[in-house]
Amino acid sequence: MIRIQGRCIEGALLAALTMMALQAAYAQQPRARTLTYDADRKEWVEHPPPAPGTAEGDLHAIRAQIKQGEYRPAFSAITEFTESYGESNPLWPEARLASAEVLIGRREYHKAHIVLQESLARFGGTTLTSEVLRLEFIIAEAYLSGVKRKVWGVRLLSGEDVAFRILDEISANYPESRLAELAIKTKADHLFKNGEHALAELEYGRLLRDYPQSRYHQFALRRSADATMASFAGVDYDEAALVEAQERYREYLLRYPQDRDRDDVERFLSAIDVARAEKDFSVGEYYERTNHIGSAIFYYQLVRDNWPETSAATKAIARLELLGASDAVGAKEASDK
Repeated sequence: MIRIQGRCIEGALLAALTMMALQAAYAQQPRARTLTYDADRKEWVEHPPPAPGTAEGDLHAIRAQIKQGEYRPAFSAITEFTESYGESNPLWPEARLASAEVLIGRREYHKAHIVLQESLARFGGTTLTSEVLRLEFIIAEAYLSGVKRKVWGVRLLSGEDVAFRILDEISANYPESRLAELAIKTKADHLFKNGEHALAELEYGRLLRDYPQSRYHQFALRRSADATMASFAGVDYDEAALVEAQERYREYLLRYPQDRDRDDVERFLSAIDVARAEKDFSVGEYYERTNHIGSAIFYYQLVRDNWPETSAATKAIARLELLGASDAVGAKEASDK
């Protein structure tokens, strides 16, 4: 009796362990079923995957292979799909996009880009457009990360120009897409990172102008100010960039007064005051050297009155005293009269 009970216990234990192992194995595998929302029943309903041997089933299997990184068998399966069902099959455009995804997975970005451009030409304006743009965006990001283009099978050329064309096409031709804003921002960020501040400012300005309610508005406004300030070449050059940056920083503080970077922005504004004061002081020095004393006095007074807390103002006051104009009416006060 004990042996029988022992065998029963052993059998029950073995069954329990087997069930646990099956559950663990099932939990580690990708879900074989899909869930769709039934609006009438107000619940998610499980549906079995489409049957193999059908266009739906074969495409489902291809997508599963791509998801698992099995690009070689997936590419072969796409070829078989085309041979079996032909390009007239309603699902062939999706299979064509799957081939682009395989090529991206294999880092053959140039070939993938060609496939996607053909897809836009043939299927643009359909429900597949957003997926095409998503894959194109992935290619653009890859090229911007430093991936080289192939020439005669050798990676030699930068893909930056291709990336910019992709991003420009997305933002210009599909402005209603959510990727349009991100495309502009991505291009601007890349230019900013590479020190192309004037070009970056144009892209950030475009984002602010075309998408005033953009989710990137705060970021773009701050970056546009930073880019404009960074494009200032020095006191020997036009100060328009400083004036523009000053306006952008002030707008930033007005729109985002509680931002944690407020102190940094205020320091930048102070730095702009210093730079503008130095700029006008250098103009005054130029006029003094060329013996245009009246103009020199005007600019020294301008520095003294507009930026009194700067070292340039201190130097301007000293020059005014040497020129015998220390008691002259300030430029701002004179202009008010």
